Amino acid sequence: MQILRISDHLSVMDPFSVTAGVAGVVVPTLHCVQLLVKDLQNIANAPDAVKALTNDLRSVSLALASVQGVTDSQWKSLGDAVTAQSKAAITSSKASCEKFKTSLDRWTRHSADGTLSWRDRAALGVFRQGHIKSMSEQLQNCNITLTSVASIATL
Repeated sequence: MQILRISDHLSVMDPFSVTAGVAGVVVPTLHCVQLLVKDLQNIANAPDAVKALTNDLRSVSLALASVQGVTDSQWKSLGDAVTAQSKAAITSSKASCEKFKTSLDRWTRHSADGTLSWRDRAALGVFRQGHIKSMSEQLQNCNITLTSVASIATL
């Protein structure tokens, strides 16, 4: 039985196919983040935690735009491992945003016209604080990763 190490797999990969893979996940992730920001902005009387989450999403959006500006030669100089890690962070962020959007739709099902019902406000303001904070932490970690990669690439 042969055991493949991740480093073995990465060294075989064509750097430009990895770069194309990163570019291929940035655009849909950016779109997903922007949709979630729009949904959160449409909640007129949102709790502070939701407003803070919106700011975290905007930061991730800016980080994604910075990563989008990294050129092929810069990705190549960063190496396969950093490129793969960046792609994984972007993919993870997209999955988190999609999952959170699904949860948000479920949590606000009693509300209409962008105004939270008392029931949904209580759910978001009290019962879903842990989930919102967890999402915020995930976004902050992604933001740090992507901002670092983009900064290093442009140095």
